[in-house]
Amino acid sequence: MAGIPRRNVQVFSSSSGVEVAGFFQHGGVSISTFVSWINEVCYIPTEWVLYPCRFDNSRAAGGSALDSSSDNDLQPGHYVIRTPPPGQISVYLTTDVPRPRAYSVNYTYTPDDTNFVQRVRDRDQRCCITGQLVTSGDYTGFEAAHIFPLSETDTWNCLDYKRFIEDDQILAGYEMNSVQQGFLCSSTEHQMFDDYTIGVNPDDNYRIYDFVGRDPNRSPHGRLFYRNMNVEQRYRPSLDLLRDHFRQCVLRNVKGAGEANDTQRRFDPDIDLHVGGFNLETGSWWSTSEGKKQLEAELNGRLWATVTQNRMNEVGEPCQ
Repeated sequence: MAGIPRRNVQVFSSSSGVEVAGFFQHGGVSISTFVSWINEVCYIPTEWVLYPCRFDNSRAAGGSALDSSSDNDLQPGHYVIRTPPPGQISVYLTTDVPRPRAYSVNYTYTPDDTNFVQRVRDRDQRCCITGQLVTSGDYTGFEAAHIFPLSETDTWNCLDYKRFIEDDQILAGYEMNSVQQGFLCSSTEHQMFDDYTIGVNPDDNYRIYDFVGRDPNRSPHGRLFYRNMNVEQRYRPSLDLLRDHFRQCVLRNVKGAGEANDTQRRFDPDIDLHVGGFNLETGSWWSTSEGKKQLEAELNGRLWATVTQNRMNEVGEPCQ
């Protein structure tokens, strides 16, 4: 029996036949929304529209053009980007890539990290993705997730993202551990969020999007992200940071053939955090370019508390 594919929507360039975009349509993603995602990940130098592909030729139109402004759901299938009336057009992928993330969770190396976890727990009292409630103060299986990765402190600084933090209960220099920079969720949904396969769109009533194929019983797609409206806005998750995370999801999953369509495994802390696990000379996954980037993210995340006071206030440095 075939498994669930990662994508059930695929888009091809009419000039090259190469797959340039796609995602998994769980339902509720409109044609206009998907067109906006394509514009986020592709550069198309002239007017364009989506056509259904011919089943035997991914470069040729097999039906009428879709209305790019339509709020109707995009139907699963294969599509091609062409000019109106249907003519070939070159499609270029943007150079933007999603940020690396460390997959390790719930750092409690400093009092500030411990304070972050406690404040998130006190505010949310449930998984903000699934709605599952914490019972009798038992937080087993619940984790305090950071929206913006601690490992990317340099990017946070050069983009001056601390301007999104209005929290007046966080020490200056520790804005990355503000309660506005986190939310409570189950460990499974935390992994999905960190892996950029699910995101929260604050511009769509905080609706949760799942970008990849998944068992419907396990997918949080279509749910509304929980926000405790009994606390002031300055103590709720930052809509700007959620919007930034959502863009990373689009870059990771919609662009090209999909970043995770290869056979390289993602980071697994249970396997790799052992003596010799980071040997970059053995030809293992860690010696690949992706593995080295992930190693850097993991080390940055673990060393964040050590270097934060020296770097958190370095705003305005050129972004790399």
